[in-house]
Amino acid sequence: MFVMDIKKRDAATRLKLYARLLKRKRNILTRALALMAMAGLLSALAYRNETLTYESHVQDLKLNTTIEMVEVRERIKNNLISRVFALNELATIIGQNPTLNATEFNIKALDFVLGNPDVKFIEAAPDMVASMVFPKSGNEDVLGTSYRDRPEHLPKVLAALRTGETVMSGPIELSSEDRTLILRTPVFTPAPAGKRNPWGVLSVVLDYDKFFNKLGIAEYEQGFDILIHEDYAGHGQDGDVLLGDGAVLEADPIFLDLNLPFGTWELAATTDGGWPPHLPNYIIRTISYSLVILACVIAFGLVLRLYDKRRESDRLLSVGIEALEHGFVMFDADRRLVAFNKRYKEIAGGSGMVRIGARYEDIVKANLRLGLIPDAVGREEEWYEKWSQRLEIEVTDNEQILADGTFIRAYDRAMDCGAVVGLRIDVSDLKIAQREAEAANRAKTEFMGVLSHELRTPLTIILGHARLAQNIVKMPVYSKLIAEIEKHPEISAEIMPILDEVVTKFATMTRSIENSGNQLYTLISEILDFAKIESGTLAMEFDQTTVPSLVETVVEQMRPMVEHKGLKLEVSAVNCDINVDAKRIQQVLINLIGNATKFTEQGTISVIAKSSPGGVTFEVKDSGIGIPEDQLESVFEAFHQVDSTSSRKHNGTGLGLAISRDIAIAHNGELTAQSVLGQGSTFTMTLPRNAAPQLEDNSDETWKDKEEHQTLAA
Repeated sequence: MFVMDIKKRDAATRLKLYARLLKRKRNILTRALALMAMAGLLSALAYRNETLTYESHVQDLKLNTTIEMVEVRERIKNNLISRVFALNELATIIGQNPTLNATEFNIKALDFVLGNPDVKFIEAAPDMVASMVFPKSGNEDVLGTSYRDRPEHLPKVLAALRTGETVMSGPIELSSEDRTLILRTPVFTPAPAGKRNPWGVLSVVLDYDKFFNKLGIAEYEQGFDILIHEDYAGHGQDGDVLLGDGAVLEADPIFLDLNLPFGTWELAATTDGGWPPHLPNYIIRTISYSLVILACVIAFGLVLRLYDKRRESDRLLSVGIEALEHGFVMFDADRRLVAFNKRYKEIAGGSGMVRIGARYEDIVKANLRLGLIPDAVGREEEWYEKWSQRLEIEVTDNEQILADGTFIRAYDRAMDCGAVVGLRIDVSDLKIAQREAEAANRAKTEFMGVLSHELRTPLTIILGHARLAQNIVKMPVYSKLIAEIEKHPEISAEIMPILDEVVTKFATMTRSIENSGNQLYTLISEILDFAKIESGTLAMEFDQTTVPSLVETVVEQMRPMVEHKGLKLEVSAVNCDINVDAKRIQQVLINLIGNATKFTEQGTISVIAKSSPGGVTFEVKDSGIGIPEDQLESVFEAFHQVDSTSSRKHNGTGLGLAISRDIAIAHNGELTAQSVLGQGSTFTMTLPRNAAPQLEDNSDETWKDKEEHQTLAA
């Protein structure tokens, strides 16, 4: 029978273990799926953000390209229009004098050539036969040619005569290194009734390369792919290509219309090589996104793990509450019972009163009616009113006496959320020990209250501004932005004030973060230093240095803070050597000057280092509020505050002076204070010239052992 019971218990145990293992595997699978879903979502968001950023980048490039191409368009347009006007003027002169000879033609053509150095020659073709050319030298083969025999030029010539407008052809390659542009304008002679008779065609042949070099187009071609072509019907390569390669049209270029007197042309352009397929730093951005996603997934995994631990902790808490020997109770924000254990039920009112949903007020008044609270007998209503008022602002604590004479300490505390947590502890044998513990607990509570008050505000500021604090003006993208804006003076005057305002805002945030971070760093450093002092692990590194170097380093560091408050800083330092831990002594001086600045609203702060018999004396004087005489020694006690309330004006943990005195003692010196309330204070640190501990070689004495001889805490 006994063996069977053992087997049953073993089977039940194995079943529980199997169920627990199955539950654990199910939790792991659920967590893995959640992490995969989160990684997918973050990846999609990152891809979408990268796509939008890339599109915005391309749009910016297109805008910049458009701005640059407007300049190119205007240069070409203005140059060609001026050429057409000059050519029409020459054509008008010829039309009014259709019988002019070659000499007269050369005189007229000379002025045109002198004003346009990129002109190769000018040709006059009455009745579409070239009969005059200037300059003639080198162009003799042009004379006598008929456009009727040149089909490659005839359509343009006929178009000019038909429309009466100037036309352009080109570029025409005369050889591998010789390209030309040809402007042709029709020449008409007057006729009766206001009609015009066609005389012929006047043609100007331009050197293609000189024409574009004169316009400065080459400098744009270094950064852009440019196409200028004749456009008969929208965006299409239907006519002559003046500049560039038609492949530009396949790269989604920007388009600008180029309206010229001889037709509609179009300018298309992209950046050199087309628009970039990626952002300039897309590899780094991809790596950054991957790292961020990985960090988020890891963090989410930790949150899930913490959540599981939280659920397990809640279960263990429930078990632990029930296992307590003391009574435990919790009320929600509406002061209704939400949790308790059996011990509390025994102590507070019996089973009929203690139940989930019961009101806190009803339970306490039931205890009053039963006479369980000695201090409230005979004045129950008055006692309850005071108890309720105290509970709103602090912990309530009283003793109860049960029917069997057991002393119970009733401890209730209102939480920030309005809930109330209570303990009912049997203190019959622990009342004396409890009084001692209360004193220690009060000291600890005051310390934690002060520490919490001092750390909360700077920490909140740091967390709120950490992601915004960036030194924008030193970033390459900022310099690039400024350079791009300065290239366009027509918009810089409007944009720069807005940009300066943004930079100023970020600078203000950065200063706020820096100030709060420095404050938080100082507080934490003081706590760590004090912990090292308490544990005997505060290290000292003694070295030979000079008094001026000690003082000047600290003064230069603290001067901005002092002068920012409108105070005057006076410094006087004797020139002599001293063997100390320079960083620790500077820490003391920084603390003393910082305190002097903190508690001084106007006047002067003096830092004086002078020789004393066998040593050096450092004095820090201020004209501040002073210290009451009965607290001059107390200010060197750990955690002591002259004003220790949470609403005090001056912040601090109360550790700075305690640490400073311990550092001075560690140097075989001392730190003292003198003060007159309302007039100022003087803190004096006296150190020997050689403060390093002198240990004999055959001694087993350690630095910590020497603290008894030096009265050190570290």
